[in-house]
Amino acid sequence: MESVSKRPHPEASTQCPLAVAAERYFYKPMAIFFNAFHLRAFQTAGMQWVSPVLDVGCSDGEFGVILARVVGSPGEMTGVELSADAIQRAGDEARALYTNLLCANATDLPFEAGTFNTVVINASLTSIHPGLEKAMKEVHRVLREGGVFYATVCTERYEQQYWLSRALNRLGCRRWARRYMDSMNRRMQQGHLYAPERWAELFEENRFKVVEMFGFLPLALTPLWSFLAWTPLRLHGAFKRVPCARLHRGLAALYEKLFRGLYERTPPKLDPEQSGYIFIKAVKE
Repeated sequence: MESVSKRPHPEASTQCPLAVAAERYFYKPMAIFFNAFHLRAFQTAGMQWVSPVLDVGCSDGEFGVILARVVGSPGEMTGVELSADAIQRAGDEARALYTNLLCANATDLPFEAGTFNTVVINASLTSIHPGLEKAMKEVHRVLREGGVFYATVCTERYEQQYWLSRALNRLGCRRWARRYMDSMNRRMQQGHLYAPERWAELFEENRFKVVEMFGFLPLALTPLWSFLAWTPLRLHGAFKRVPCARLHRGLAALYEKLFRGLYERTPPKLDPEQSGYIFIKAVKE
C-alpha cells in the first residue's frame, strides 16, 4: 500500500461551480460542462464536511481540489485510489488538500471500523465492478454511527441519450448504437447504470438511510455532454500543453460564457427520473 502524507488544506472560500470548472478544465470542454453541474449538486445540498473525511476513488485528487473551492475545506481528509499511477500524478494542490493519499481497493478499505465521519464517492461508485455491494459495506463499516455518505451516480437512461447512439438508433442501426454505448461506458468506467429507485434500494439494503436524492444533469443535456466527449474533440486537450497563461484564461472565460445560459436555466435540483446523474446523501444507520 502506497501512502503520501501531507498537511491539511488551508481554509477555502466557496466559489461559483461553473467558474471553478472552467478555470480548472479550460482544455477539456466536456469536463467543464459536467463538473459545473456536478459541483453545484454538492453546493445545492449544503454539503458539510465533518472531519475526518474519506474520499473513495479520489484519482489524482483534482476533483477534491475543486470541490473544496466550492464547499470549503474538509480539514483532515484521506483519499483512496486503486490506481497507483493516478496517485503519482497528484499535483501540489491535491497533496496539500489530502492529509493522506493511499493506494487501496474500495472493496477492502485499510481502516478500522468507525474511523470517519464523512465518506465521499464522486461518480466512482458506478465503476466498482465487480464488488459494488462489498464496497458499500466497507463504507458502512468505516463510517461512524450517524456518519454521512455522499455519492453521485449515473442512471440507466444516461447511456440512451448519447448523441451518436441516438442518431444510430434513429437510422435503425441498433447494434452499432449498442456498441457505441458500451464503448462510452468503458471509457467512462461506468459499470453500473441503475434506475434511481434501484440506487436507493442498494443504499438501504446496505444499512444506509437515504435522506436526500435529486438529479443534477438533465437527460436533455446529456446529448450535448456526449458530443463534447466525442473522441475527435479530445484534440482540444493539446491546449493544456501550451505554456501560455493568457490563452488558458481566455479559453476558460470563453467556455464559461458559452455554458452560462444552459447552466443558469437548469434547476439545481431535478426529478431523478429526468436526470442522467443523481446526487445521494445517506446516513449510516
